[in-house]
Amino acid sequence: MASIMDIISTDGIFVARLAVALVLGGLIGIERQSHGRPAGLRTNILVCLGSAAVIVAFQKLYLVTTPDVQSAIRMDPARAAAGVITGIGFLGAGTIVKSKDFVRGLTTAASVWVVSVVGITVGLGEYTISIALTLLVLLTLFLLHHIPIGADQYGRLHLTWHGDLDIIEEVVEQLSQEEIVVKHRAITRQPNTGECHVVLNLRFRGVGSHSATFGRLQMDTRFDEVAWS
Repeated sequence: MASIMDIISTDGIFVARLAVALVLGGLIGIERQSHGRPAGLRTNILVCLGSAAVIVAFQKLYLVTTPDVQSAIRMDPARAAAGVITGIGFLGAGTIVKSKDFVRGLTTAASVWVVSVVGITVGLGEYTISIALTLLVLLTLFLLHHIPIGADQYGRLHLTWHGDLDIIEEVVEQLSQEEIVVKHRAITRQPNTGECHVVLNLRFRGVGSHSATFGRLQMDTRFDEVAWS
């Protein structure tokens, strides 16, 4: 019984820090999972717990080891924190999906990284900083997600027709009048059949701004095919 009490008295504070890390990591994980992100509740809890555990282990080893210059350098929690942050970078990179036209998962990767920082601050016993950081992260992820922020959008317009290439300049001029910017164009024409195909990379503002343009082009009988991606 005495040994159990001794363990509680010596290790209780470290166990409490792990419990706090579990709770704070879980709060951020719930928000991420509620939005269907790949790094959800369990991932964020494990990242926060693991980060805190590394710092706690280094601190405990430093306390039970006779401090000298060399051991203090080897067991410096700051060195452990740097290793944790570097390692979490690889985990965060795995959540980023990049294709030709878009990049997804940057927010998830950033949240995984900041959850590891939460774990580090908890492991160091900085409860005020860790709780404040968790609240700020939740505020950023939840509140800013619902604030409409105007931003440029990008799309790709595919046009196919038979004839000459003069129609392209007419389409570009119409797009310019509708405040749709052509960033790049790729043109293909078959000399034998006269079939033309053009791909226009566009930049525009507003969710529905391209819908009217796409509908108007589909009504144009000069085109054999009109596609949007």
